[in-house]
Amino acid sequence: MTITLPQRTIPMHGDYDVIIAGGGFGGVAAALAAARNGAKTCLLEKSATLGGLGTAGFVVIYLPICDGYGHQVSYGIVEELLRLPMKYSPVKPNGAWNNKEQATEEELKARRYELVYLPATMSLGMERILLEAGVTIFYDTLITDIVKDASGAITHVVVENKSGCGVFATKFVIDGTGDADICKFADEECEVSKNNKPGAWYYSINTDNEIELRTRLYNPEKCPEEIKTMRLDGTDFRQVSEHIIRSHELFLLDNEFHNEKPLSETGKIKFFPGFVPSMACFLMTRRIVAPYTMTEADMHMWHDDAVGIFADWRKAGPVYALPYRSLYAQRTPNLITAGRCISTTGDTWDVARVIPVCSISGEAAGTAAALCLRDNVQRFADLNVGALQAQLIKAGVKLDRSLVENVYDDASNIRHKTTKTNFI
Repeated sequence: MTITLPQRTIPMHGDYDVIIAGGGFGGVAAALAAARNGAKTCLLEKSATLGGLGTAGFVVIYLPICDGYGHQVSYGIVEELLRLPMKYSPVKPNGAWNNKEQATEEELKARRYELVYLPATMSLGMERILLEAGVTIFYDTLITDIVKDASGAITHVVVENKSGCGVFATKFVIDGTGDADICKFADEECEVSKNNKPGAWYYSINTDNEIELRTRLYNPEKCPEEIKTMRLDGTDFRQVSEHIIRSHELFLLDNEFHNEKPLSETGKIKFFPGFVPSMACFLMTRRIVAPYTMTEADMHMWHDDAVGIFADWRKAGPVYALPYRSLYAQRTPNLITAGRCISTTGDTWDVARVIPVCSISGEAAGTAAALCLRDNVQRFADLNVGALQAQLIKAGVKLDRSLVENVYDDASNIRHKTTKTNFI
């Protein structure tokens, strides 16, 4: 059943060179890169905080930007954001990475280059650096639709906020929603994951007013079977609500299960739910199908259009080059993605959905948008990739082929070169 609303005139809220949808790590990195490269940039965020799952979702581990063998592989805004909370709190990266310039390779190999941080320090720090870069931020603003011209390019994004319905004009759009929402509005081909289970991290407070981050919520004694087996794709409002409600149920069950145990067994006094995520904590929902989709075959494979390099957060060794072709839309010439909705599939989607890769793809997308504007290029697909790579390198990104193609023998830890060739 549907209804028809009366026609109405929608006010214009602004005109920007680049609009970024979503203020997660991909969106923030994209906005920073676009603004720093001279584009009039606007970031639209539906909540009241930046950082997405990495702040509002309490997933406060900035996963590794090294290969696990003592070699940093990711540079640029991705490292800037990793070290950002250090400005507002005493947190430090793992092991010798805090003073990496003075450390030996063996010392760096002992721990991976990652950071556990407080969500507020990351979110507030993000806001500061975006404003310093000249980015306009509108919170509590949800993009609900787009307008295209005859060429298929997006000319306006339609939003809802406290002022009601409105539109922003734009030349380029970056989808950093994490769920490929703008890609969906643009009728781009997308893939949907149906493997999300309820559960997320929450903060507990004990009777001594000590705060603890709780991350292990599934236990066979308390978790109902329907929750353990539930899988959701997160692209429907009913599923989003179901995920949130079931996750809240798990928080209470986790609390109950802990408090039933005697103090002598847990070593901890009773605790109670203190802070719950303010967003639905889906890991993978919907992503674009771009001209090129990354798979497991891309591990240690160099791409001539590489715009970033990232490691596997789950284990030492695998390194990937991020191809520019995996970011931009096929049917919508001025639409590009950043974050977990870039074109990856299978196991590689799990590798690429995390904070570092979101930041890397965001910097590439934002830089690409600014260069398209500068060079009067109408289609992301037509941008000179060499010029994009040069600009990224100028900003501090390392596009070193050896970082990708050099791998390790797990038995001897002897460095050797892979025999794989370009996957073009």
